[in-house]
Amino acid sequence: MDKKAINQARSLYYIFFAKMLDFSSSDEGYKDVETLLPIFLSNPLDEGSYEALGAIQEKIKTEGFSALRAEYDEVFVSPESSFIPLSASYYDEGRDDGQKRVKAAGLVLRSKFRRNKPLCNDSEDQMVFAFRLMSTLIESGIEGDEESLNLAHTFFAEILNECIDDFAELLFTHEKSVFYKNTAIVLKAFSDFERLYLDVAPSQKVASAHRVSAVIQTDRKPLSQRIRRNLDEIVL
Repeated sequence: MDKKAINQARSLYYIFFAKMLDFSSSDEGYKDVETLLPIFLSNPLDEGSYEALGAIQEKIKTEGFSALRAEYDEVFVSPESSFIPLSASYYDEGRDDGQKRVKAAGLVLRSKFRRNKPLCNDSEDQMVFAFRLMSTLIESGIEGDEESLNLAHTFFAEILNECIDDFAELLFTHEKSVFYKNTAIVLKAFSDFERLYLDVAPSQKVASAHRVSAVIQTDRKPLSQRIRRNLDEIVL
């Protein structure tokens, strides 16, 4: 098993998810997406993710990244569409800034990387930040920092593992989701691979009534528009 090659691929997938789930006002902000798609298509995780990646690539070719920006608004910002929680705490407790954020922040403090608080509004358990952090930790591990790889393992097992399936399901079933429906297919295949590679069992957590209500209530509307994030503001 070529662990270095596998870790390089893992890092790239996390970057891909972070870029797809972040908002960029310019096409340049999505350059990594355009670069990574043919790489993933040449060696896909499975048939389903191959078809999903191909669909994303074709839609970008025909409609451009302006279509992705418009869909981001409809899926994550519009008060007229179903609400998708973006923090691990929300999936755990039905609210942001819960115990998952505390645990995630503690793991970040154990690493040699820090959130640039003046520039980055995302909390440590927000999906975009988590994906970016995972990529950074894995890259550091490739360079020989074994502790970073250990922290990436812990972060996936204790933060992402319990919420990533629910998150992918909400992306897949959202009524405005096209780009993100296909992103969810790839995310699910990748999270299954991560569990296999890291020897992490799927979460068996039984959802509380409060948590279920928060996650699956399709007509829930946010109280205000959520701020668009710029991934470049997340300094790790």
